[in-house]
Amino acid sequence: MNRLIRSLEKSAARARGLILIMMCVVCTSVLALPAVAQEEGGGKVGKVDTGNDPRNFTSKFMPYYRHTELKNGLIADDLVIFGMWALTKNFALTYETSLGSKVDITGTAACAGLPDTDCTGSVPGHGYLPNGLPAEGDGVEVGMGDTILRAFWNVDSTLWGGAVIPGLQVTLPTATDSVLGSETVAGGPIATFVWDLKKYPAPGAFFAMMNIFEFDWYRDAGRDQVGRYIGRWFLQLPINKKHKLYILTEFQPVYDWENSHFSFWFGPEFGKAFMPSEGIFRNGGAIYIKPGIGIGADSNSGDRDWTLEIGVRFFFPAAPDKYDIMSMLR
Repeated sequence: MNRLIRSLEKSAARARGLILIMMCVVCTSVLALPAVAQEEGGGKVGKVDTGNDPRNFTSKFMPYYRHTELKNGLIADDLVIFGMWALTKNFALTYETSLGSKVDITGTAACAGLPDTDCTGSVPGHGYLPNGLPAEGDGVEVGMGDTILRAFWNVDSTLWGGAVIPGLQVTLPTATDSVLGSETVAGGPIATFVWDLKKYPAPGAFFAMMNIFEFDWYRDAGRDQVGRYIGRWFLQLPINKKHKLYILTEFQPVYDWENSHFSFWFGPEFGKAFMPSEGIFRNGGAIYIKPGIGIGADSNSGDRDWTLEIGVRFFFPAAPDKYDIMSMLR
């Protein structure tokens, strides 16, 4: 009976996560109105938005595919839907979930007994899941992964000449199998800082520091505690105004204070932006490819060895700011 109740509770939590995802997708789709010109702002290449500047609160739909290989032999492939719903010019929500996830741990030490003995024990997954994952069966699982929801506020504040954007992140355990998710509700505050690089010869260059502090709020028995800092630092440099090409390099320093472990990963994104009504991009968009590599990856901690991401971004018109949250708070 206890096992049945626990199973029902997990199913309910995943169902709530799916409902939130679908609400975000539907609401974002509703915003796909006739094309309008994008407002000028930072992070643009030849006045064309790349979708990368954290200060630009416009609705976007950004699906991508990511291949991940950890130093300990874990291989993961994820088809992710990622989007932003800009409720106002000062408040936006994002959703990010792996609708199709495949995790292969047959190359890890936990599956050394295959094919005679099933995988057993656990696999450190610092570069894929914050608290590792159990090893079971034939070592290959396919399904849906966890969901990450974020909220961002534009508080019209500056620090050393740059914008300050606070936020909140929440991870929901929507994975269909314990191997594919953390079985943990986690979250914490986000502090983002953005500076224009005015000395760069082309407009649209910026440096952004997104700092995420994540703690577990609820976790299933057998899953480790989550307590870590995730840095997502971005440097965008336009490289060709005529063809609207850019490079956005992401740096990820991660410190897991539960295990006193530091890891570092970086990946340059090579992208091309598109004008509204150009090709399939009704309101503008971008395509990109993003290889990544872990520096000093540790197999015992499951750090990332290398990654490859390919994605596309579709922009929607800015929502009319009928409900300016910051004005109501003043």
